[in-house]
Amino acid sequence: MIGDRGAMAAVIAVLHAEDVVLEFASVLRRHADRDVGVLVGHSGARVTLPGGLSLRERFELLAPLVRAGGNTEALPTPEQVAAWLDGPPEEVWTHSPADHRIRRARFGWIVSRAVPALAVTYSVGDNLFLQTVPDEAVAITAPEAEAKIDFINRHAGELLRSRVPDRLVTTDRVPVVERFFAADATRANRLYALISSLGEDAAVADDPWEFGRSPYEADRLDATAAWVTRWVSPADGPIVEVGACEGELTRRLAGKGYAVQATEPNDSFRDRLIAHAPSGAEVSSESLEDLAEDGKRPAAAYLLIEMLYYDQDLALLDALPTDLVLLALETGQLNDVVWPWLREQSTWRVAERVELAPPTLEFVCDGLAYLRKRGSRGLVLTRNPVPTGNGDV
Repeated sequence: MIGDRGAMAAVIAVLHAEDVVLEFASVLRRHADRDVGVLVGHSGARVTLPGGLSLRERFELLAPLVRAGGNTEALPTPEQVAAWLDGPPEEVWTHSPADHRIRRARFGWIVSRAVPALAVTYSVGDNLFLQTVPDEAVAITAPEAEAKIDFINRHAGELLRSRVPDRLVTTDRVPVVERFFAADATRANRLYALISSLGEDAAVADDPWEFGRSPYEADRLDATAAWVTRWVSPADGPIVEVGACEGELTRRLAGKGYAVQATEPNDSFRDRLIAHAPSGAEVSSESLEDLAEDGKRPAAAYLLIEMLYYDQDLALLDALPTDLVLLALETGQLNDVVWPWLREQSTWRVAERVELAPPTLEFVCDGLAYLRKRGSRGLVLTRNPVPTGNGDV
């Protein structure tokens, strides 16, 4: 229940109280004569903003709920949010599951799961990498902008100098145009998985990177499989694919006759990989660290394809039981991480550099958003001979 007025016609569910002021002022305008419920996710606080009050008067009711901290509390579960709502309202407004501020994204995703029968309306919010196509863009009037600024200066001034990036209030986070889109729980799930691509939550949706439906990803994977065939043949022995995810590359290689040992430490991805594993593929749970430590999978080649994004120690490659490693990454990661390591070591030499896919702009989530796919470049590493100690190699 929001406040003591029962289920609301409209509820704005936000992670922090000031988010209503920053991103949802136009929703209060829309419902100027109707009560609007507010649910603050980090604390579970609830308040009713009565209809008929001015925007400034409604904002003032939020002031006691503003806290400069509150960025570390455990987020509520979907069941808790559903209980707080006390029955689904007519409208629910919340954060985008693709917000770059990951706790807000997760809270928006939680809200979508709390009311799965509703098409929730999301604020586009803050995202550096993803452009969400809005269903509606509402310009804020000068008096409304003044009300926003006045509230932040008087009640959330600490956030103007916050050292927590997600809490810092910057000019672009006080938008003069508020943008919104509607999505059902399934599409919200896909958006959240996409923005969580470097964390465990990436697995909440099947194929979060759209390997199976993206023209860019299909071309990249086809080019990668063809690249592998130029350096190792099925007759050379098994190949180990590290971080195989759900197996799109695995299936391509197995279809070419390779004995693929596909490893995937994420339980959800591995379950999907096993469910669709082709004949000739073996699936296991080892991480790169496990493979290097155990040394139990000698192979004609190890494939590290688009998986060195998780701060792995590249010295682990030295312990892999193979003389051939094919790795692929986007150019920035190669330049910032891989090339500096290569220049400082003597175990491997670069036998080939190749562009597997150029950068491109592409729609995702059935046209709900678009982003820049960063491209993929491959390096072939061959192990240098070990000196014998008598001057020969």
